[in-house]
Amino acid sequence: MTLRLIASDLDGTLLDPSGRIADADAEALREASAAGVRIVIATGRPLRWLAPLEAIADVRPLVIVSNGAAVWDLQRERLERTSPLDRTLVATLAEELRARIPALVFGLEEGTRFASEEAWTGHAPDHARTREQEDALTVRGPLPLLLAQERAILKFLASHPDADPDALAARARTIVGGRAVVTHSVTTGRRALLEISAAGVSKAVTLAGLCAEHGIAPAEVAAFGDMPNDADMLASVGRPFVMANAHPALRARFPVIGGNHEAGVGAQVRALLRGR
Repeated sequence: MTLRLIASDLDGTLLDPSGRIADADAEALREASAAGVRIVIATGRPLRWLAPLEAIADVRPLVIVSNGAAVWDLQRERLERTSPLDRTLVATLAEELRARIPALVFGLEEGTRFASEEAWTGHAPDHARTREQEDALTVRGPLPLLLAQERAILKFLASHPDADPDALAARARTIVGGRAVVTHSVTTGRRALLEISAAGVSKAVTLAGLCAEHGIAPAEVAAFGDMPNDADMLASVGRPFVMANAHPALRARFPVIGGNHEAGVGAQVRALLRGR
């Protein structure tokens, strides 16, 4: 089947351990674009953390951000679509989650701005923006006050200081049920962070919509990822690949390629182009 679209996650996948796109990866994506293959970036990152994509701006990728909650046209610098959470639902979920998991601290990802409770300790990647820039786009306060502001909520976040990420996500899913999508993109040994999106919103669903718009079949898509929030996207395409540094659950399900420290995406892209 012809390769017509490449979708790649960023952190742990297309970005190397320093948080940048390696020259070898960038060149491979340029080769693919020149051959007529569409490039899509699918990330859990918000709009304000897309600075590393300047390295591949010339391939004019569409960017699925916040785990599928929005699509950003990098070339035109505009939002193509959004799928926000209902703020009343967020308030309800926060109350129920905190009652069952008291140590949680909540945040609201709004794309160009982040709002959180005062106890939030998360921080931006060092390469995303300067600390001053990030602080200027961050608002803190009680959750009810933050929810009272009329801004779209693209992702509801819940941070825990010491829980196992997989176990925390599993527990949260039993509380949230089908009212929203719960995933995570950190590994054991780091701060546990739940990423909650509107029901039916994921990288996979948004990617499928983009493919349908362009008449591209799932079998004509290659996708790259490394964490649980990539799993549905990988399962939905014809040619899924996970990094050598990927979460164990993904390595057990999908073909494994080189790690993000060795431009694994670029090497596999070139192999796919040779086999077109």
